[in-house]
Amino acid sequence: MKIRNYIVLIISASLALTACKKEPDYSVPVDGDGNKYATVVIGSQVWMVGELRTTTLNDGTPLKQLKGADWKAPTSPAYCYYNDDESNGAVYGALYNFAAVNTGQLAPKGWHVATHEDWNKLAAYLGGLSQAGGKLKATHTWLSPNEGATNESGLALLPTGYRDADGTCEGIGKVGYWWTATIAPGGDQAWMRTLSNISAKLDGNSSAFTLGFAVLCVKDDL
Repeated sequence: MKIRNYIVLIISASLALTACKKEPDYSVPVDGDGNKYATVVIGSQVWMVGELRTTTLNDGTPLKQLKGADWKAPTSPAYCYYNDDESNGAVYGALYNFAAVNTGQLAPKGWHVATHEDWNKLAAYLGGLSQAGGKLKATHTWLSPNEGATNESGLALLPTGYRDADGTCEGIGKVGYWWTATIAPGGDQAWMRTLSNISAKLDGNSSAFTLGFAVLCVKDDL
């Protein structure tokens, strides 16, 4: 009988421990550097507010920072700041090559770099590509005329500019470029999204992996 009692106690203790075990709470995104971000619900999606700033993957692996001409054709995961100025990173986030995005560990745990489909779903909810750009753009920071900007979405996207494959930086204040996590047909480019200060449209295309773009993140489905 004592053996039976012991078995009952062990089972009860095991059930109690299982009941007390909590799933990780990823409602507040925290990146690999410990930066925390606000969030906004847009339709059925939860987006992270602000361009990603991390210099570390979510498993603790540091990303390599490349400057100037060293950016040319990087093949390993890397990041930079616009014009190699860290103060730009504090405002506009870091710029990443696609190798960093493609690690699958750039976003905070419980989140992911927005996919091609995530962006399509976002644009559809905001009324289509022709007007989604204005609803996504911040009403500040962009150079005039900042066409159609209302920030109705609450994402307040910024004119991040981008880093070209030769290491030069272009477009801050005028354009924003964001990677998606989706590789385009052909396998040697990835889908991206772009906004401009002279248009209310959300545009997109595919781009070589070696360019440096900003990144936005979406909460994983439960």
